[in-house]
Amino acid sequence: MNKADNTAGTDTVFKNAQWIWHTDYNKPNVYLTFSDAINIKEISGVFKFYISVDTNYALYINDELAETGQYADFPEYKVYDELDITDRIIIGPNYFRIDCYHQGEDSSTHRCDIAGVIFRLSHNDETLLISSGNTDVMPFTQFSMGQTVEKVSGQLGYSFRYDSRNIPVATQNYKSSVVDKPVIFYPRPIEKLITGENAPSVLTVRGSFYDHVDENIARQMQYAALKFSEPNISQPLPSAEGLVINGTGADGTFAVIDLLKENTGFVSLDIDLPCDAQILIGWGEHLEDMRVRTYIGGRSFCASYFGRAGRNKFINPFLRLGLRYMQIHVYAPSFVLYYAGICPTIYPVTDKITFSCADNLHNKIYETSVYTLIMCMHEHYEDCPWREQALYSMDSRNQMLCGYYAFKEFRFVRASLKLMALSIRDDNMLELCAPARVSITIPSFTAIFLTQVYEYMQYSNDLEFAKELLPVLRRIADEFIRRIDAQIGLIACFQEARYWNFYEWQEGLSGSISGSITDEDITYDAPLNAFVSLGLRSFADILRAINMDKDAAYYDSKRLLLNKAVNKHFWNPDDGVYASYVKQDKIFHYCELTQSLIVISDICPEENIDAVLGALAGNKLISVTLSHSIFKYDALMRNPSRYARFVFNQIAEKWGYMLYNNATTFWETISGAADFGNAGSLCHGWSAIPIYFYFKYALGNDGDITGLYECKTDK
Repeated sequence: MNKADNTAGTDTVFKNAQWIWHTDYNKPNVYLTFSDAINIKEISGVFKFYISVDTNYALYINDELAETGQYADFPEYKVYDELDITDRIIIGPNYFRIDCYHQGEDSSTHRCDIAGVIFRLSHNDETLLISSGNTDVMPFTQFSMGQTVEKVSGQLGYSFRYDSRNIPVATQNYKSSVVDKPVIFYPRPIEKLITGENAPSVLTVRGSFYDHVDENIARQMQYAALKFSEPNISQPLPSAEGLVINGTGADGTFAVIDLLKENTGFVSLDIDLPCDAQILIGWGEHLEDMRVRTYIGGRSFCASYFGRAGRNKFINPFLRLGLRYMQIHVYAPSFVLYYAGICPTIYPVTDKITFSCADNLHNKIYETSVYTLIMCMHEHYEDCPWREQALYSMDSRNQMLCGYYAFKEFRFVRASLKLMALSIRDDNMLELCAPARVSITIPSFTAIFLTQVYEYMQYSNDLEFAKELLPVLRRIADEFIRRIDAQIGLIACFQEARYWNFYEWQEGLSGSISGSITDEDITYDAPLNAFVSLGLRSFADILRAINMDKDAAYYDSKRLLLNKAVNKHFWNPDDGVYASYVKQDKIFHYCELTQSLIVISDICPEENIDAVLGALAGNKLISVTLSHSIFKYDALMRNPSRYARFVFNQIAEKWGYMLYNNATTFWETISGAADFGNAGSLCHGWSAIPIYFYFKYALGNDGDITGLYECKTDK
C-alpha cells in the first residue's frame, strides 16, 4: 500500500507526483487534457507510466492512443495502472497527452470523489515526468460538458456530444491546480482490457430521414421518419474504398450497421462528409422497431458527433457500449462510409475450457453461454453491457459459478468480491452495486454475498481471502441475526424506504421501491429467510475451514432455529408446498423460487421433500425466471435419478428458444427486448447458468474443476 503525498517523495509508485486538476472544472461530466513532453536520447531498459484518475483516462503517446480505462474503485481503495510503454517510446521528443473524464456524480458504476489525476513516467524506475502544478492543462472543448448532456441511463451515466470543429484553446490559467486528495494506492487487481481493431460489421439498410426536432437527441433519432433507398444489400465494413450512401433530399441520410453478434467496445467512425455535418449515433441490441431503439423510458442510447467536411476518424475511449446494431443519422445529402461500429474491448480470460457432447443444441448453448459471460466481464462482472454495466451480488453469483468452470477464473472473481465487500454500509448491508452509492439496497442480495464468498473459497481454496473478508461477513451475518423476531423466530421484511424487498422479476416477488412499509403491512418473507439461512450456513462453513469451530457452531445454531421457524410458519400441508409470505398469521403466494430456496438451504425436512420437488416440476406454481432457475435446478438435482432429464430438457427448451430467436448472447428474461417497458437486455450475465449445470451435473464434477481443459461427455 502506498500513501499519496503531495509534498514529499515518500510514495514508492508516484514518488513526488501530485494529484492535479483545473479549479474551474470541479463539476459533473467534464473533460480535461493534460500534456507534457520529454526528449529521449537513448532507448534501453523499460519505460513505465503509472496513472490513477477519477473517473477515467485515455493516454496518448506521440498522438497515438496507448491505453485507457481506470479500474472501477473506491476513494479509500484507489487503484493505479502500471503500463509498460517501452515499445511506444522513440528517440527524440516524446509527447504525452492524458485526456481525463470526471463524471462528478454517483451512479451504479461509479462512486463520486474529488476530481483529479496523478501520473509518473519512469525509465528503469528513474523518474522522467510527474504530474505537478507545472503540468499544462486545457479543457477538452470538443466534448460538451455539464448536466445538459443526455444520460444513457441512471445506472450508467452520461452519453456524449462531440464537436470536432471546436479546437481546444489554452485558458488564461493553463497550468494545473494541485489537489488535496490523500488516498491509499493499490495496484490494479486484474488484467487490463484488450482493445482490438475495428470489429467486422455489415452495412444493411440505408436511406433518408425526415427529422423529428427534439432537444433530446435520442428522442430525435427514435421518432425520425425513415425512407429506405436502394440498393439495400449487405456490404461488409471496414471498406477500403468506402461505400457511397446517397439520400433523396430529406433532412439527412441514414445507415444501419449490423455487427453480426452482440459486442462491446468504443464507438469508432471513419466517414467522409461533403460538408460540416452532425452525426447522431444510436446503438442497440435488436431492430424490433425496424430501426435501432434509441429512446426507452428516459434512457438515451444515442450520442452526437459533429464532423468537418472531408474525412473524419473518431474513437471515444471513455464510453464502452454494449450492442449488436448501430444506426447513424448524417445531416448531409450523402456521405462515404469507410467504417461504423466499435473497437472491441475484451477481458483476456486465461483459459477457455472445452465442452462437447452428443447433442449439438447443448453444445451451442454452452458456446453462447461462454460468450455471454465474456460480454459481461470488464472491470468487474456486470449485469449487462448495454443498459447498466453494474456489479450486483445476485447477478455475479451466477457469473462466478459459471466462470469457475468455463475459464478456471479466480483472480477476476476475487477482485469483484473485494469491491462488493468494500461497499458495506453503516447498516451492515452492501450497496446495491459496487463501486457505487445508490439510494436503495436489496437485503436478499446482501445475504447471498455470504454464499458467494464461501463458493469462491470452495472452488479456489483461497482461505486467506476469506480471512480478509471475515469482518465484513460477520457484520452481515450478525445484522440478519439481530433482525430475527424473538417471538416468531423469523426476519420481517425491511420496512425503511432505503430498502427494496426484491427477490426476482416475477409476480409478487419484485417488491416495491416506492417508500417505507407501515406496521400494518409488514410481512415475513420466506425467500428472505431462506437466503439468510443459506448465507448463515455458508458463513459457518467458512469459519470451520479457517479453524474457528466455536464460532461456526454459534452461527449453525442460529441457522437451525431459523430453519425450524420457516418450516413451521410457511408450510401448507394441504397443498404440500411452502407459501412465500406470512402476514398477520395468514400465508399466501406460491412460487417455484420459494420451494427452491427452502430445499437448497436445507429447511425442507425429509418428509416434505418429495412433495416439494414434485410441485417444482409440476409447472403449477409461479415460475422462476432465467436468472433464478439456478435455484430451481439445483433443488431438483437433489434427486437426479428422477429429475435430471427434466432439468436438462428445460435448459434445452428455454435456452434453445433464445437461440432459435437469433440470440447471440442470452437474455435478461425469456421475454427478451419486450420486458421492462421495452428495455429488456439481450445480453445478461446471469443467464449463462447452463455452464454450471453441464459441468457440475452432466459431467459429475460437483465443484471439482481440476484438469477440466478437455471436458467431453456423451451423456
